[in-house]
Amino acid sequence: MILNPRLSAALLLLIGVSCQTTTDPKPTPEPAPTHMIRLICEGLEGHHVQSRIAVLDIGDALYDFGFATGHAIPSARPCVVKDFAGQERPVNLIELADEYQSGSETDWAIIRFDKLSTERLVRYELEPIEALGSLSEQRFSFAQARGLSENAQTCKLSILDFDNGRRHVTHDCRAIPGQSGSPVTRIVEGKHKLVGLHIGHLWMFESPETGRPDRKGYINLLDSETVADIEALITKYRS
Repeated sequence: MILNPRLSAALLLLIGVSCQTTTDPKPTPEPAPTHMIRLICEGLEGHHVQSRIAVLDIGDALYDFGFATGHAIPSARPCVVKDFAGQERPVNLIELADEYQSGSETDWAIIRFDKLSTERLVRYELEPIEALGSLSEQRFSFAQARGLSENAQTCKLSILDFDNGRRHVTHDCRAIPGQSGSPVTRIVEGKHKLVGLHIGHLWMFESPETGRPDRKGYINLLDSETVADIEALITKYRS
């Protein structure tokens, strides 16, 4: 069968375009944001204690300041911070909250280290509970897994009041051991806001919500007084 010369040329042109299209390189995806970094401290008998910390948006020329849970910091030192790409900085200052008590509203610490150059590192502004409004209408972000640095889970917060007078703010995201200090966050008008850190889990024989046994992660929200204490401590140690 003899093809029309014009038709043959058109087919060859189409084939060439098709081949060229399929061989174009795919665009390189942007790296995921780094919403937290790791705090690694030397513990007793050579054991290392790891937790997560959030980096605060301070604007210091020389230092970054991390916000951590106090209970994850052993009395033995030294400590380093490390991002998930392996960049590492020695910690040069650790200050626990006044009247620190594990699991309570004072379970926090400020960590100072030389400024990181981590690509797409998120630095947070602190947001007190007074600015949140109704928790039932808000959704928050939390890390998806221990080995990932991105806040990819969406959480709902609840306030649980117990018969003994204790009150805890719980979240319904999945969290595993080693995620203490992971930030619970939201974005407001394009700005990353830190509302609290994951502290641990509550085991309940009778949940105030359901009346049944339950297990939930809990955080300490930041009130205006706590935010002021944190900012005053950072101001004291800025470069």
